Amino acid sequence: MPADFSLPKDAIGRFAVVKLWPEIKTAEDECIARLKLAAQALGVECVEIHADGSLFSAPQVKVSKNNVDFVIHLHYDTPKRYDAFSFVALWNPLKFYHEWGYQRCSRNLTTHDDFISCSSDAADNHVARMVRTTYTHLPKRFHLYHSTADVSHPPSVGEGKLFYAGINWEAISGGKSRHQEVLKRLDKTGLLRIYGPALFQGVKVWAGYDSYVREIPFDGISMIDEISKAGVALVLSSQAHKDSELMSNRLFESVAAGALVICDENPFAKKFFGDSLLYIDSRSPVEQIFTDITHHLDWAKTHPDLALAMIAKAQDIFRQKFTLIRNLSDLYNGLAERKHELLIRQNPPASPPLNIRLNLLMPEYSETTLRAHVDSVQVQEYRNFSPSLVVDTQVARTFRREIEAILATSPIEIGLNEVDYFSYGIHPESKARRRLGEIIQQLLAAATGADAFMVVAPNEKLFSNHLAVLVGALQRDPDVHCAATAAVLVDGDAPIHSVHELIDFGHVDRAGPPGYGRFIFRKATIPNDIGIALPYLDGRPLAVLVGSNAIDQQLSASITIDVQQEFPERTWDEVAENEVIRDYSLGAFKLATGFGPRPLAAMPVAQGEPIMTTLQFTSRLFNRRWVRAQIDAIRKQGLAMRMQVFKRKLGL
Repeated sequence: MPADFSLPKDAIGRFAVVKLWPEIKTAEDECIARLKLAAQALGVECVEIHADGSLFSAPQVKVSKNNVDFVIHLHYDTPKRYDAFSFVALWNPLKFYHEWGYQRCSRNLTTHDDFISCSSDAADNHVARMVRTTYTHLPKRFHLYHSTADVSHPPSVGEGKLFYAGINWEAISGGKSRHQEVLKRLDKTGLLRIYGPALFQGVKVWAGYDSYVREIPFDGISMIDEISKAGVALVLSSQAHKDSELMSNRLFESVAAGALVICDENPFAKKFFGDSLLYIDSRSPVEQIFTDITHHLDWAKTHPDLALAMIAKAQDIFRQKFTLIRNLSDLYNGLAERKHELLIRQNPPASPPLNIRLNLLMPEYSETTLRAHVDSVQVQEYRNFSPSLVVDTQVARTFRREIEAILATSPIEIGLNEVDYFSYGIHPESKARRRLGEIIQQLLAAATGADAFMVVAPNEKLFSNHLAVLVGALQRDPDVHCAATAAVLVDGDAPIHSVHELIDFGHVDRAGPPGYGRFIFRKATIPNDIGIALPYLDGRPLAVLVGSNAIDQQLSASITIDVQQEFPERTWDEVAENEVIRDYSLGAFKLATGFGPRPLAAMPVAQGEPIMTTLQFTSRLFNRRWVRAQIDAIRKQGLAMRMQVFKRKLGL
């Protein structure tokens, strides 16, 4: 353990790491196993969690600021979906983002609170470009490598054999690579030991290799022990890793194993380890590479003292910067200061601080919704707000005891605001839902003394920095009328969830709704005559609150929207709402794209229709409800005229 480490006073002593693919064994498991060993050495605990934040050991429990100090996310394929301080490791070459979907994967990185570098300028600058003009993030500060807890074995050339581990991807695709050709040449010498899966995706990937030994379990220890026994490690990088000057775990585990390293021309190796490693140039002809490797092996055999000195030098460099114990120690020691720095950037002190009226909607009683609202309130880092649960009058009467009991669990007082979400007939079971705009109009009128106004829907949940980010946007610029964060769309048990920030008030797409709680409005700038438009809207009431103002979009994705739970139920007349929005604030139809993928150029549409992009329209053709609505509109408003418009949209 580093001499300068002691667990900070306010730390919990536990952190989590996300494991994305629990059903298969991957190199990720080896990284997690080593993080656990490093944590144990520091006297802290490392726990595994699913992508949604639930513990592997107790799936009913999710990580939060109350049970972990931070979370480490190792991959770019999913956004942050848990409310705990989250680091994402910048461990992947830029080429991988392009292969998996550059915009989606890059945007996933920025849903996390902070970044951890592995000393690749390309990877670090990738996120630095995305956050350079925002107030929600800062460039990287801490480092974490695909490494080991510490040095595991003293310098030794072991049995003088050449260790190599891999999957042999080319065997799966039937292709060839220079690495494969070199390994084939070495295989006949008796000097090589190959480790890796014997069967991968149904293919015997090492069939025909005499040097293949066996698969090594991902336990954080076995790989290093086998490298130490062999004594010399062949460390080869993909072209993508070389281009990003980024090193995989093989170099670090080989140095930790006390082995002599023969490395390719990856710039990372020479930059940080210099002449403590032996090198080959994988761009050379195969025969030259083979000759260089065998020459290095002969040199180590005939100059054992020099080889051991070289290994010792590499291990000295490794101890200073690259052990997981050192990385985690630095992270823990600087975490409190970093969190404070980020919070001040997101929400600089203001005098007086803005007061928010936070309206939590619950038309029908749901214990799940109510507890989610209470949780959204009590976790907020920003405290100058007045939360109120907005409940239907009849619901409040029927479930008052249950509602008050759950509200009482919140350390922050939550008011109970009873409104008539429904108009009731003679019989209690006969009721009709009032337009959502009518309810919001009533809430606006009651928000006396508030500087800002927010509405949170029943299918939304706020992360702890949500209010701080939104209020910060208003406090930094008094001319900002409204601000919005991105949202993470949660679609049941789907493995991939998306970051959503395209705000389109021309149509409510169930798969990507504009949402409610992601918006904050400066109350003083809401027009006094909002009542001539707002009460007539149900599907898009926030459109007229935004009006023709620019939305100050924030990079944070600090709210989740459950898209399987539609709110409100789609009963409104979309064509009629278009007319209300256009007459009151035509500019509300302008798309707000945020930091994510830009939509395609807009399609020409009939006069009076809101702008629709090609991408939007294509997606809507697969939305049966939208197609049916178009057909109904044709029937209701005149077959000839509406058919012309519909044909134009279809490009007929």
